[in-house]
Amino acid sequence: MELGKHKRGVQPKTRGDKPLKRDPSRLKVRSDLNLHPIQHEGENLILVEDPLGLIQGQLVLTQFAAALLSLMDGNQTLGELVEIVHQATQKKVPPDVIRRHIDELAQCGLMEDEKYFDSRQAVLDDFKRQESLTFRNAGTTYPGEADELRTWLDRILDSSTPSMPHPPRLIIAPHIDFRVNTETYGKAYSQLKGHGYDRVILMGTGHSIRDGLYCPTWKDLSSPLGTSPTDKEAVQLLMSSGDGILSDNDYAHHGEHALEFQIIFLQHLLGTGDFEVIPILCGSLHSYLCGGQRKEFIEDTQAFLEALRLLVNQPGKRTLVVGGIDFSHVGTRFSHSRPASAMLEETRCHDRDLIDAFIAWDADRFWKVESESEGSFHVCGFSTMATLLEILNPGEVRCLDYSVWDDSPTGSAVTFAALAAC
Repeated sequence: MELGKHKRGVQPKTRGDKPLKRDPSRLKVRSDLNLHPIQHEGENLILVEDPLGLIQGQLVLTQFAAALLSLMDGNQTLGELVEIVHQATQKKVPPDVIRRHIDELAQCGLMEDEKYFDSRQAVLDDFKRQESLTFRNAGTTYPGEADELRTWLDRILDSSTPSMPHPPRLIIAPHIDFRVNTETYGKAYSQLKGHGYDRVILMGTGHSIRDGLYCPTWKDLSSPLGTSPTDKEAVQLLMSSGDGILSDNDYAHHGEHALEFQIIFLQHLLGTGDFEVIPILCGSLHSYLCGGQRKEFIEDTQAFLEALRLLVNQPGKRTLVVGGIDFSHVGTRFSHSRPASAMLEETRCHDRDLIDAFIAWDADRFWKVESESEGSFHVCGFSTMATLLEILNPGEVRCLDYSVWDDSPTGSAVTFAALAAC
């Protein structure tokens, strides 16, 4: 029986903060789970990541269990599903064994049932009441104590020399784990030395966005260096301009590292209380890639993009735009049939074409490169960069660094870069 593929950026139907409930007799796996292929002692397994934190501990599924999940699309009853699996296994797996497996999956909290809906709403309500985001990686991927963090950041920044001829209007930096790379961060953020800004539009990949193209938040951003306030008036403008394209809630910011890994550099360089921030996570644009539908994307997001342009160009406000993104994700860990080592040459070529189009500020060409690949390189920063191409009009764009994390033990690789524009 073939294991069903997990699609990135799946967007379930919603009503308010709550997914539409289905017929409880028809089994439906949760649409908000992230499934990651892993290997343990030579066995192919599936690691389940639960952004809501409802599943206690680490949950790893066998291929058979994951295949069962892939069939639970809300269209079959328990009896129908048992019969499908029974026939697919050529009647080698008894119906009572199949039922037991399905029951165990439900007990693990993998199903969209009444308990899930109630628990989900409780988590969202609690998060909504929080006034600031306190990030979770302090003390693990970077120092958790303020003085130690400042020393660590200085060491990264001092390893690079600013090269932009004017104060940057845009910085693009990675969100790769600091334990993998800090040099590329240094080359990006060293460009800000000696410059001041009143406001930062902080954009990045929303890895757990399930509905909507964008997810702004009102919440202030807190790190060991202090709390940076959001520009509430600006966020209100974006909220009022995003009808139909914004997430129903801002929970995607919970535990999201794409912005976290940028804010510590910004606080250190600009002064924690000396600027306001507009935090925006960007969802998947995969549905627009078929045929390179940039025009349709612009039409759907016109009011939101115009609001961003107004903020970028607002008189009397020194505004910096920052994108916390990575580029390609390739190899067996990311659902490719080949290991990353066999894909690196074509991956680098694809990234270079994207970066060249971005440097030329050629949005049509940028979309063409990605649409021709059908998104197969899993460029998680595509939506952020596509948005930047619509809201800015820089004078000069430079690529400051490009690097690859070759994670050979998992047969995978992630690429990332530093860019700046003034």
